[in-house]
Amino acid sequence: MTRNWILWARRCLYGGMAVLTLLTVIDHPWSTSSADALEFNAQKIAPSVLASMQAAPLQRIPIILEMNPATAPFPSRVNAALAQQAVTVLGLHGQVFGGLPIVNGAAGYANAAEIQAISLLPQVAFVHQDATIGPRRPSTTRPRPAAPLSSLATREVRADQAWTRGVSGRGVGVAVLDSGVAPDRDLTASGNRVLASVSFVGGTGAPDDGGHGTHIAGTVAGDGTNSSGQYVGIARRANIVSVKVLDSQGRGRVSSVLAGLQWAIAHKAQYNIRVVNLSLGAPPLAPTYRADPMAAAVEVAWRNGLVVVAASGNTGPNSGGVESPGIDPYVITVGSTDDLVTLSLTDDLVGWFSAWGTPTLSTAKPDLVAPGRQVIAPRVVGSALDVLLPDHVVTANNGTKYFRLTGTSMATAVVSGAAALLLEQRPALRPDEVKRMLVANTQPFGANLTTGGASGAGLLDAYRVTGASPNGKANQGLRPADSFARALYPILYGQPLVWRDPNYHGIAWNTLNWATLTWDNIAWDNIAWDNIAWDNIAWDNIAWDNIAWDNIAWDNIAWDNIAWDNIAWD
Repeated sequence: MTRNWILWARRCLYGGMAVLTLLTVIDHPWSTSSADALEFNAQKIAPSVLASMQAAPLQRIPIILEMNPATAPFPSRVNAALAQQAVTVLGLHGQVFGGLPIVNGAAGYANAAEIQAISLLPQVAFVHQDATIGPRRPSTTRPRPAAPLSSLATREVRADQAWTRGVSGRGVGVAVLDSGVAPDRDLTASGNRVLASVSFVGGTGAPDDGGHGTHIAGTVAGDGTNSSGQYVGIARRANIVSVKVLDSQGRGRVSSVLAGLQWAIAHKAQYNIRVVNLSLGAPPLAPTYRADPMAAAVEVAWRNGLVVVAASGNTGPNSGGVESPGIDPYVITVGSTDDLVTLSLTDDLVGWFSAWGTPTLSTAKPDLVAPGRQVIAPRVVGSALDVLLPDHVVTANNGTKYFRLTGTSMATAVVSGAAALLLEQRPALRPDEVKRMLVANTQPFGANLTTGGASGAGLLDAYRVTGASPNGKANQGLRPADSFARALYPILYGQPLVWRDPNYHGIAWNTLNWATLTWDNIAWDNIAWDNIAWDNIAWDNIAWDNIAWDNIAWDNIAWDNIAWDNIAWD
């Protein structure tokens, strides 16, 4: 591999000063050989990035640059300083389009020689792929049942019965990271409940030129005004915060999701954001969630008190296709049922498209399922989906028009709505407690009324959840992602150190303190994360949104043919 790298670098000679910089670094006298240096630096670059570098060495590719943690004593808002450092590095060795304090990094473009030069810098922790987020085609399709269209999800999860307890999600903010949210009457007529809109993509500037995000928001919190109450969301008084991370065709980047998550964290108090809905995904960016920056980012949001609900993906029916960030063990990952367009649960199946399995080193996914077939919610006239799928327009009894969509995206929105109901009722609940209550209070479904495997803990039951008492916490004994540990190192510094194994890897851990500890993967594996007093850590030393974000040059991105029309819509 080393010889190939050297030959490849020589082929890049006419690529400009970045290549000359690389060659200068290669010729620098090291304590080890140049070959060893190159091998070492390759370990700091994601395999997918390495493959792109070798395939097209002169082409700039989208990357996320992550910096190593600072050392004590830490400056104020230390992660913002590290993000600015990453911005500077990318500005010198590539093209930068935004800082990402949530992972101590920045996003931008760099070619092969520039990436290799970046990897030689000791302050650089890792170069991740800034992968594409977007629609995925199910491996199989099913014929649509010859039955009258009706939105059954609300009754199937017994949300209508939960409403009799006086819960409607009132005051609870749900951040919808999607293609945007249009001001549909189901969200605005009885007082505008779309509290804020922000965008991290380029495009037309329309609130939702894709149509997907508004459908998701309506499934979460639509009040049925347009349909005279025929089509109503799960939490019909919840508030929506629109965070646009997908363009009109449903395409985005991991960096836009990371930017959206850090914005939601920064504004959680302003809009009482308690739930983050991620009806999107990408193939895992690394062999395990531990090296996946999107998994790390959702963990940061989770520890900040945000209940993150993520789709398992539409890559079923075989095991093993769960997408990121749904692969992360901390978040609530949602699969979908196929209700065969009947209200009875006895004939329900796991959706043929619903992804499931146990991602490497993670927990079994999904955590639970919810209805996701032919969910009817608000329509955005003239949006990309509206134009693409005219046969999906649904006419309500009063003549107004809605839209039907199928997928784990819709099921995810159903669960986000249920989380909003629960948090209105019990606002002091932490994310681990919300997850525990949701998965411990499901209902069976199917011909034999059995659950398990691809259906996780079972079918969501909003009525049972809102009638239950808190019963412990989920996510005990888990190990966080690498980028999470690096990002939160400064605010964990000084916490009591409790180890799983005092002699792990032959190290006398009880003799170490923060000043003598090497904060790396071995330590992360051995620390007893459940013993950290998360509610008492100094979050105010972390900054989220004070780094300038310049919209990505979307027109220059190769989208790998990802678009809404890549989905076999039902």
